[in-house]
Amino acid sequence: MRIINTATPHAFASAAADWTGDHLHDKPQSVLALPTGNTPLGLYSELIARKLAGTLNLDEAKVFNLDEYCGLGQSNPHSYAAFMQRHLIVPARLGADRVRLLRGDATDLEAECHDYDAAVADCGGIDLCVLGLGVNGHIAFNEPGSSWDLRTHVVHLSHATRAAHERQAQLPWQIPTWGVTMGIKTVLESRHVLLLIAGSHKETARAAVFGGVADSDWPVTSLLAHPSVTIIELCSPAENR
Repeated sequence: MRIINTATPHAFASAAADWTGDHLHDKPQSVLALPTGNTPLGLYSELIARKLAGTLNLDEAKVFNLDEYCGLGQSNPHSYAAFMQRHLIVPARLGADRVRLLRGDATDLEAECHDYDAAVADCGGIDLCVLGLGVNGHIAFNEPGSSWDLRTHVVHLSHATRAAHERQAQLPWQIPTWGVTMGIKTVLESRHVLLLIAGSHKETARAAVFGGVADSDWPVTSLLAHPSVTIIELCSPAENR
């Protein structure tokens, strides 16, 4: 694992954008798997600014998202599809033909999972998977105890995950109890992984990664088996390692 420590939110976002930009420079047609939540917001802002300035080519990339709430359509403002549209796809002017987002309101979620996996396979697999880190060690919506042999699948969201998302939402609405997620098997088959870690409240999950022991109770430790992982951390100067 390569580890990059940063001391400010701007440095954190810039480092992530630099790394992603270098990857896209080497392979403009990259297939990207991208997260939602607060952690990648700075990255997306940097990517948009660089694309609009003409210093970054996103137009040839293909974008998938990692997860979605079950029962929410892509037009629902609480959906992760709407999040991606709001924070990256629309401002970066990405073509609809370059984007495939999970459909949480699909009438047949098993078929949607199969179709999603087929779409990833048709693109040749994921070139770069960008991940955030959950307080309980989840990556995408792969919760503690989830099988690492699954591709896209439906998952019951833990109390810890739902509580964290309720705090992030800052709106009085009930987080769904089920989600659909790209599975760890697909993540591990991606050619490169970029793991973004921000927040002292994630220290226990971070320690699990750096402990160097694969443990199904901490899904992020599945990345220990991946041959190409870069971790970018946001630390205060006193915490910088």
